[in-house]
Amino acid sequence: MSHIVTLADAVFPIARSSAVTSRKQAAIHPLNRRQAGLPNLSSLGLDLLNASKLQRLFWPMLPLLTLAAYATVFSMQLYLLLPLVFVLHFLVSVTFTHDVLHGAAGFKPRSTEWVLFAMSILLLESGHAFRQAHLHHHSHCLEHDDFEGSPAHLSLLGALKAGPTYLARHWQHAYRLAKSPVQKRWMLAELCIAILGIVIAILVLPWTAAPLTYCVFMYIGSCLYPITTAWLPHFKPDSSILGQARSLRGKIIPALLFNLSYHLEHHLYPQVPSYNLPQLADRLDPYFAKLGVSVLHVV
Repeated sequence: MSHIVTLADAVFPIARSSAVTSRKQAAIHPLNRRQAGLPNLSSLGLDLLNASKLQRLFWPMLPLLTLAAYATVFSMQLYLLLPLVFVLHFLVSVTFTHDVLHGAAGFKPRSTEWVLFAMSILLLESGHAFRQAHLHHHSHCLEHDDFEGSPAHLSLLGALKAGPTYLARHWQHAYRLAKSPVQKRWMLAELCIAILGIVIAILVLPWTAAPLTYCVFMYIGSCLYPITTAWLPHFKPDSSILGQARSLRGKIIPALLFNLSYHLEHHLYPQVPSYNLPQLADRLDPYFAKLGVSVLHVV
């Protein structure tokens, strides 16, 4: 029997052969609330889309505040604190960008384009490529052409090995998906900005190592994308609609992850801002109980 090469095989050649077998044995159904028999958002409460004035003001400022904290810690030579501060900055920046690309951060369409561009500078990656590939992931969750979800079909070691080249391949995938020349120009501009940022960081190294250290931290963070955005939240996916993403509930750990652990809830209602996902989870509990959906509870 001839082997059909899927996107996961082409981009992640270290994928387990069992993953290919599982996809042949069971077709993956689209992950959405209608297919799962869940209510629309208006039935759960449109207040889930709301944000307080403080949230609307503070949420966009948080990536800049954590960046300032990074610069302060570096200037004070508190190097042991740098990883902790950077992890906070990285999580804040990624989560905020995630809300922006889903239209859940409250920005108008034109403003959204520029906010994505600004976050591209902070993250040293293309915000528009992030949006293109991520929205495709939502509409083609774990299907053969879902690049972003492909690491879920790998072993843990395989997902780790995919990390070093993940960001470049993610950008290439998004660029191929993009139909609009305008969107492609945004992606190219953001790619150039990232490269320019790295070049500048190298050039100023004789005076300060802060920018290059920042670039290194950002690269390490991007290497963990296959683990954090696919392998863990889609761990051991099955063919059932609600079995393709996981939900990690709790008070402390989800809060430390800025509610990114509510991954199943996010896939079902992506328009809900990250800070309202715990309330969404509470309202979905009776429906999950009826449908036999299990969630993992942590502290």
